[in-house]
Amino acid sequence: MSSYTKIAWIIGATSGIGEELCKLYVADGWKVVASGRRVERLETLAKAHSSVKALPVDVTDKEQIEHAVQRLEAEDLLPDLTVYCSGVFHVGGLSTLTDDVCVNAMDTNYFGAVRTIHNLFPLLKERGSGQIAIISSLSGYGGLPYAASYGPTKAALINLCEALKPSFDRANLSLSVINPGFVKTAMTENSSLPMPFIIGAQGAARRIKKGLDRKTFEIAFPFPLVAALKLLRFMPYWAYFRLVGLSAGKRGRS
Repeated sequence: MSSYTKIAWIIGATSGIGEELCKLYVADGWKVVASGRRVERLETLAKAHSSVKALPVDVTDKEQIEHAVQRLEAEDLLPDLTVYCSGVFHVGGLSTLTDDVCVNAMDTNYFGAVRTIHNLFPLLKERGSGQIAIISSLSGYGGLPYAASYGPTKAALINLCEALKPSFDRANLSLSVINPGFVKTAMTENSSLPMPFIIGAQGAARRIKKGLDRKTFEIAFPFPLVAALKLLRFMPYWAYFRLVGLSAGKRGRS
């Protein structure tokens, strides 16, 4: 009797945490469907690993996500685990409050995840098993300097996952929200912001996989930053803004 090969669908697999997760699940014997917009990067990943299937998807396109899920079902590749890693990060405060920046950030970071869940959930519910994980950020805990267009999208993801958790439980499905701190990726490599406790994408992926293996609802790290930001959420605003202002430095960027 042949053993069942688990299937992971990694959305946002062409760099950073998503790419590292692909490698980890391949090494663990999973079949991985790798999705993203950069077709060449997906094909390179697929050529390097025989158990990786490239499935190009633009998460801002409703029909592309719908068709991707339909294709997975038709090809008997409905995933056991789906990890939504797609995201964009624009550094800044008032300067980033433009339609181009904010609409793109919300469409990629938040609505792409919504579209994914909307299309996958009914199929997983019918099957009676499945796990979806959404990568948010510790910046979603509260408003932080230089994240005026990014932080709100991550706060929305945390709220979304909290709202949907009971529905997933009733359907015998698993839902996780992943809140990393600063991670060395293409999004952060050119940033001049202070990044305490920053870790590499490979290390972040290992922590995420460990939490997903346990089906933990919130996977958050590193602990010192998680504890500090959780504490800030319970402070009165006068103290919150004083501490956040200090973290921004005297020469803040608008």
